[in-house]
Amino acid sequence: MFEIFDKIIIFISCFLFYLFTLKDTYAIVPLIIVITFSCISTYIENTKVDLGITLLFAILCCFYPNFLYYLPLIIYDIMIEDNFKYGTIFLIPFYIHMDKLDVPVLSFLGLFILLSALAKYKTTEITKLSREYYLLRDTSKEFEILLQEKNKSLIENQDYEINVATLNERNRIAKEIHDNIGHILSRSLIQIGALLTITKEALTKEGLTSLKDSISEGMDSIRNSIHNIHDESVDLYTNINTLVKNFSFCPVILDYNINTPPPLKLKYCFIAIVKEALANIMKHSNATKVTIVLMEHPIMYQLIISDNGSIDSYTSELIQNLSNMPSEGMGIQNIIERVRGFEGIINITTENGFQIFITIPKK
Repeated sequence: MFEIFDKIIIFISCFLFYLFTLKDTYAIVPLIIVITFSCISTYIENTKVDLGITLLFAILCCFYPNFLYYLPLIIYDIMIEDNFKYGTIFLIPFYIHMDKLDVPVLSFLGLFILLSALAKYKTTEITKLSREYYLLRDTSKEFEILLQEKNKSLIENQDYEINVATLNERNRIAKEIHDNIGHILSRSLIQIGALLTITKEALTKEGLTSLKDSISEGMDSIRNSIHNIHDESVDLYTNINTLVKNFSFCPVILDYNINTPPPLKLKYCFIAIVKEALANIMKHSNATKVTIVLMEHPIMYQLIISDNGSIDSYTSELIQNLSNMPSEGMGIQNIIERVRGFEGIINITTENGFQIFITIPKK
């Protein structure tokens, strides 16, 4: 933008100087040629092109001195990096036509050429600073985006670690309650039972019986609480996500969409199936990508494990006839038995990789 503005000013100045100095019938010819050269130099940024224009214009100036009046515009075009040194060639036409040019004309031309060179230098510096500014702005924006992603990743990892620590702490508390308070209450119940056996007084027996019932009720309440804490300490997403993070054989994409936690036994079932499937992929597959999808529907849970690995024809035939699947090897039979234990449905396909589709109804 600055360059176009400068060239318009220089061109108008040269044209007016030419118009008021000479009365040439063919004044339009140098005008058209100079505009053509300037446009070519502007839109074709090439050193060889600039050199060619410089030489051609210098030759024209040697034969037609009127072209010298537009020299500031050509000087502006060739003032790119080291190209300005080619401008010394215009000393030749100046020397040739020295006797035809007046001192005021030479002075004005020299002044215009100097101002043109300064204008080009100023515009080049402004353009360079603008590019550096935009580059710095874009780089800063990229760093800002990377920093935001890094912070987001750190927050997610921190939340994950806090969740794991919370679940482990719950599990530890449940074990301590079970090992300490549970044993103390159990021992108390045994002692009360022994006292009931040797006590003869009816009033004492009645009190001991009431105490035993109260401790038994408290024992049942503690046992239920321990079970609830233990169930909550097994987080399905955390366990499966840990398996995915620890799987280094190939990239794994996890799509988890379960809002209602399944029962504890079903949690263990899903975890075991995912662990078994990843182990099979690592042992028997040449996959480069694995996808695990866990979804919750109104009446069922769905687990889909797929990879893009190839499978040999023998294993494919065995999979098509699941009843003949060997109990050892790929571990598919273990997965099938786990799913059937929850009255679920399993479907295995070998088209476009290896896929396991599991559907387990809610109860």
